Order: sequence, then structure tokens, then C-alpha cells
Amino acid sequence: MFKGYISHSTKQVRWIINEKASFLIPYLGRVHEIKNNDFFTIIKKDNYKIICEFKIPQADNEQAYLVKIYKYPHLFQRIKNLLKHTRTFREFNTTYITGSRGISVEVPVAHGEEKRLFIKKSYLIIKKIKDSCTLREYFKNNALLEERRRVLRKFGKLAKEIHDAGIKQDDFSLDNFLIYKDAEGKEKIILIDFERVSVQAGCLNERLCTWYLAKLNRAKNYFSNADRLRFLMAYTNGDYKYCKRLAQQIESITIRIQKKDARKFHVQSIRENRKFGVFKNSGFYGLYKKKYQPETLLTILKRAEETDETILYTNQFQILRLFENPAILRGQGIFRRTWMHANALFALRINVPIPAGLFIKNPARKSNEFFLISETTGNCIPLNKYPDFNQNKDKISFALLQFVKQISPFGMLRKDIKAIDILVQVSDDRRLKCYLGNYKLFCINQFSVQRNMQINLQLVERLLKTNDNL
Repeated sequence: MFKGYISHSTKQVRWIINEKASFLIPYLGRVHEIKNNDFFTIIKKDNYKIICEFKIPQADNEQAYLVKIYKYPHLFQRIKNLLKHTRTFREFNTTYITGSRGISVEVPVAHGEEKRLFIKKSYLIIKKIKDSCTLREYFKNNALLEERRRVLRKFGKLAKEIHDAGIKQDDFSLDNFLIYKDAEGKEKIILIDFERVSVQAGCLNERLCTWYLAKLNRAKNYFSNADRLRFLMAYTNGDYKYCKRLAQQIESITIRIQKKDARKFHVQSIRENRKFGVFKNSGFYGLYKKKYQPETLLTILKRAEETDETILYTNQFQILRLFENPAILRGQGIFRRTWMHANALFALRINVPIPAGLFIKNPARKSNEFFLISETTGNCIPLNKYPDFNQNKDKISFALLQFVKQISPFGMLRKDIKAIDILVQVSDDRRLKCYLGNYKLFCINQFSVQRNMQINLQLVERLLKTNDNL
């Protein structure tokens, strides 16, 4: 069925393995005993999935391999797998088909299923490419200009090839493309992570292609307009008219997707799930992102308790001290709505700090004080404390204009916004970028972009004049 692969069995696991990787056969028996095996390094683990790594000595160095293990602890899940293929098989199969259609991928070296009466676990082994990183990491690290241009062109051509080959990657993002230098020292990009990939017979229609490109466009903070044009020109094979029309369609759909993401995060953020958690002890009750350890956030909170400042910055974290009437705070759910609103704004991918946690002090005593912790990007300074404001006023005005253009499709700033609520970031190339430091000062609405833009520009102009007089 799969050319170049052979069958092999170890105890309860049935494997198909690439002939060129047959030297891995002696190690396959260890895979289903990971809990009691120091041979593997666990990278990620939850109730249904384990990702780990192991290394095999080869000649003068070591070759690393990633292992994905899917568990089926519930009877219903095991019955479902009697009627369809396991997740690892579907991932292996779609990767194999995608590679056979000429798309650059890293086909897994082995796939296995542990089966008694029902399938208990399934396995996937993938070769780890040395000195590789995701495209998000690559563009975040600001590669050399000429190399960056080359990579954008290659990325545009690869995206077109993927769509023409009928490959539907539902999670079409920078995280699902890997870049590395090949044997000739040239940049090579491959498609990875086939958990949400399906394959159709013919090429994708234009509507679906535009939808996937709009999903990719959500990462626009990593790119300039020239970068996006270079990508689309490669995607459209130099057809400028088609490129221009496609860019307009992508921008319109991107806004729709971002609004949809905001509604999803608005609901998810107050529920215990994979991304968000609920924290409670004798001193604090809080909602937080699981990306941040509660112990780390509590340490930051102790710093906030030592001062009476309304806004505090420490170790790239911003702490907003908020006050509300205790009856309103509990009766109308303002505490939860504050957290929901912060995460909705972050999901819009506008320039705001990353919400880390919201904590109320002494919940049993009906406190009226709560703290919103968010992670800011490096080199952020409140606008009212920005040095040499008058000398850099033109740069700041341009950065604020770009910020207004970014936020106006989604809503408008509140009239009581102040210079302290705007954060200015200075990048390594001395470019300025503006962030909204206080989530409460932005209201999501359904007004037209033009109406929001007009009001936002008036408020920004007032901010500049006020700050000029300080």
C-alpha cells in the first residue's frame, strides 16, 4: 500500500516502517513503555496525546526523532476507531499522499497501532530536521533582507503548489511550515503537522484558497506591506491584477476571521480548558492563561501589593490595578467580563499586550480590588514618558496612524483615553510601534471602518496635543 515501507510487529503493536529506517526496529519495542523508559524525553503530555523525542547515534553525531502517541482511554473512542482509521494513520496517510503529489514534506518514518480487542494507542515517528525552525520563528528573528525576500518568494510558490495539489490545511499558519538549509546551503520550506489536513482529487477552488490565505494573513504583524506583496506576487506567478484583487479579498476575509476568533476567545477564556485555567487559594481567585504558571503570576502580584501605583511594569509584565464596587463586581460579573474582553481584543490580533491573568484579592472578604496582568513586548514605554517626544513627534504620529488603521475595522477608542494608556515600542531598526496598554479603553462595535477611523483619529490628535503640552 505504501511504497518503500515494510510491516513489523512488536508485542501488541503492529508497525509499518520505511525500509531506509529499518535500523529503528530494535527501538520500536521501547515506544509503548515510555513511562518507565529514560530513553525518551517527553516534550508535551495531556490526557489524550504525548509528544516525546529520542536520539539514535549515527556516525559522528546523533539523529533525533519525534514520537506522537495518541491514547484512547474511553470506550466510546475505542468503538469509534473500529469504524474509521486512527488519527496517526490519517496523519501518516495524508503526509504520504501530499509528498507523492510533489509537495515538500517530511513523511513519517513509521506508524504503529497497539491493538487488543480495541485500539488502545497509536504511534507516529517522524525524523527531526536539524537546525530547523517554524516560519513564525524565522520571521520573528528578522532575517537578512535579501534572504527574507527569497524565503517569501519560495513560501508564496509553495502555498500555490499546495492549493493546486488539492491539499486542505485547515490550520494554515506560519507554525505549520518548517524552514532549514538543505545540503547545498539553500533555504528549504516544508509543510508540517498534518493533524488537520485533508486531500481532495483536484485543485482547491479560489474561494477556499482565499480563505486559507486570509488565515495566514492574521500574522500580518510579522510582515510589512512590501513583504505581503512579494508573497502574493509569487503566489499569483507575477499577475499584478490578480494579485491586487486577491489582496483585497484576503483583507476583507481576514477581518471576518479575526472577529470570529474574538467571539470564540470571549467565551473560552472563562472556562477550564486546554488554553485557560481557574486559580483559587486563600489570598486570590483568578482566571489565567495556562501558558503562564500561576506561581509566576502570584510572584508578580506580590510586587503589585507593595505599591499603590495604578499601573506597574516589571520584567516585561504590565499590572493594572482596577477598582470596582464589590456588589457590582460580583453581581454583574464585571470581573469575568474584564477578562473576556481582554482576550477578545488579543484574538483580534491588534496591538495589545498578551493577557496573562486576572486576579481578585481576598475573594471571601468581598474585595473591590483586582489585578490584570499582561505580558508586553520588549522596549515598551508609556507615551507620556517617551523621551525626546517633540524631536520624534513625526515618527510617533505615523506609528499612531498605523495603529488607528489596524484597530478601526473592529471598533473605537474611548474618549477618556490618556497618553499613559498608549505604549510605544522601539524596534532594533528604530521603528516605532504603538500598543493599547489598557483593554478597557477599546470598544468592539459593528460600525463602519470609516466612522471608527474618524473618531479614532480625533482622539489620537487630542492625545498628541495633550502630550505636547506636558
